[in-house]
Amino acid sequence: MKEFHRFKLETYDDLKSDLAAIGADLPISSDFAVLGEKVSLSGGRTLPNRFIVQPMEGVDGEPKDGAPSEYTFRRYRRFAEGGSGLIWAESAAVVPEGCSGTRQLQITQSNLDVYKRLVEETHQAARKSRGHDIVFILQLTHSGRFSRPGGTPAPMKAHNNPFLDEPLGMTDRKPVSDDYLDSLQEKFVHAATLAAEAGFDGVDIKGVHGYLAAELLGAHRREGKYGGSYENRTRFLKETLRMTRDALPPEVIVTSRFTALEPTPYPYGWGVAPVEAETWEMDLSEPKRLMGELLELAPPVLNVSIGWPRVKPYLNRPHDNSLVGLPHPPEYPLVGVVRFQETIREMQSVAGNIPLPTAALAWLRHLMPGAAAGLVSEGWCSLIGLGRTSFAYPDFPRDLLDKGEIDRSKCCTTCSMCSQIMKDGVARTGCVIRDRELYGPELKRGRLAQG
Repeated sequence: MKEFHRFKLETYDDLKSDLAAIGADLPISSDFAVLGEKVSLSGGRTLPNRFIVQPMEGVDGEPKDGAPSEYTFRRYRRFAEGGSGLIWAESAAVVPEGCSGTRQLQITQSNLDVYKRLVEETHQAARKSRGHDIVFILQLTHSGRFSRPGGTPAPMKAHNNPFLDEPLGMTDRKPVSDDYLDSLQEKFVHAATLAAEAGFDGVDIKGVHGYLAAELLGAHRREGKYGGSYENRTRFLKETLRMTRDALPPEVIVTSRFTALEPTPYPYGWGVAPVEAETWEMDLSEPKRLMGELLELAPPVLNVSIGWPRVKPYLNRPHDNSLVGLPHPPEYPLVGVVRFQETIREMQSVAGNIPLPTAALAWLRHLMPGAAAGLVSEGWCSLIGLGRTSFAYPDFPRDLLDKGEIDRSKCCTTCSMCSQIMKDGVARTGCVIRDRELYGPELKRGRLAQG
């Protein structure tokens, strides 16, 4: 039963039956009212409901300077009108060499006015459509191994990792220096001050999904002050967060979406058991420790994910269809859904009253509301994150909260075409199935570019 097969569930009883068949459990509730509850954050902010748009790159920034384009404005307007109370904006690179592609967003002094307009118009869209305000957080990043400034691969890895270097063609690349990382911290802080000036309610120092700050967490064999011991491996993320917190006004949220799993075997991974082998086993001891230390900075909200969307997407995006040329996921996607929820439950237990969103629920399609309500009701998480679902069905929260039901025909089908556009590297991404007129041509453009 744990072997791969596609989604074929019709009812919650079907879901419960398949959960039993794989020896797992998820809380399920028919009382969706909990999802519409307000959530108080420390510092005086209140979320109007428990829905959050998770950071999903649209790769639709302006190639000349990384400013939001009209595609970007459209996406965030739809997110705001759709009803989610917290919009966690996708990653903006803090330095040109840290961009994942030609169209990745960047935030700079020269494009600051465009960001100001994005923030204001997104807030206005929520007020006009829903009569509430949102909390708007901007994620800041360096793409590390996955850097492609100008569309040309130029990886900047944190450490030598044989499980990634050879398959990604990076054996001849040297890890970035301590001096570079020292200077990069200041670049994160500068970008954060620009984000605050633009009007964002908060900033996220991205430490997830294999990008530079996340990869450092597993740099057991790196030399210098950013590798080896737990204290050194977590230094960059923690110091950058502290420096950012010190530089910004107290009312601006400083937080992180950080990883609980960088899935390569010890001593190259993070959140893995400290046993040298050819495979990895999850061990949340260090991620839980990091969570406890991040709480000392008093963030009003934190965000956790696992895995690498670019290498093992089934871990954080359980799906039916893989990217072109890749095999089916090595497991029944429901196994991945459960693994992610169990991980968030463990991390929420450490976070205490600080709300954590979950994610990786899109594969459940029309059965997502019952699972979401159950997860919140049973304390597995505090917020419901919508990633791919926000692309496909941005008004999911609005429909569920206003009508008590969702439209099955609008749900994400986990076809991976939004990710395919990103991987192809030349076009803007969104939902090819539910937003076909805009993004169907983008998929075709990316496919043609690959020959």
